[in-house]
Amino acid sequence: MRNLRLDRAHPRRRATSLRALAATVTASALLLSSCSSDDPEVEDPTTSEATTDEATTDDGEATTDDGETTDAAETTEAPGTDDQEETATEAPSDDAEETAVPSGPITSDDGAFEVTAPDGWVDVREQVEQQVEIAVRDDEMTDDFFTNIVVASEEPIGDLEDSIEAAAEQVAGADGDYEMLDPIQIAGTDAYGFVLTRVTGGVEVAQTQWWVEHGERLYVTTFSTAKTQEEASRPIMEEILSTWTWQD
Repeated sequence: MRNLRLDRAHPRRRATSLRALAATVTASALLLSSCSSDDPEVEDPTTSEATTDEATTDDGEATTDDGETTDAAETTEAPGTDDQEETATEAPSDDAEETAVPSGPITSDDGAFEVTAPDGWVDVREQVEQQVEIAVRDDEMTDDFFTNIVVASEEPIGDLEDSIEAAAEQVAGADGDYEMLDPIQIAGTDAYGFVLTRVTGGVEVAQTQWWVEHGERLYVTTFSTAKTQEEASRPIMEEILSTWTWQD
């Protein structure tokens, strides 16, 4: 009986995991847009939590769990010279990012599929903190937004069609709107999707997400563009998806 109860609970846990994946992919896509690095909707939750048990007092001292106090400036100062600190915290330069220009089909990290990005797009997987299969974006900003596409993967779920609308509602949140889309095919496989609209960094954004199962994986693809460019960018999304080929 215990195993039976666990099996029944498993689909619910999987659905929750998939909704979290959908939210993570859309957030990663927004971060790649470079609209706003501190937008609360796309902030990485792991960076907002405290990383120390010390609390700072009003007089500038830090109090530890055992009651000892230390100077707050001393607790935040990293060891080493200023030059060492600058080297450790320096972000990758734009020139380094520009070198990641695809020269042909881009293979997913798991090797399951390939897509071809349009001319002028760059591979930006290294800029995404979460594990993703593919992340590419236009090198030119349009209406204060970098159009981009991000693909992540997860274990499949049996009731995919029933789960996707719940995921759309969760990803849109209280301030966003979503619309379910008719299914399409990606490389001969049925894909189910929705488009959501939200405002981030002062820019209204349209994000189209497609879910497609292949083999033992579910692939979640998010195409993001400025809302003002939604119609003009649709052929770009369709072009990228038309190049999708499975490698098995």
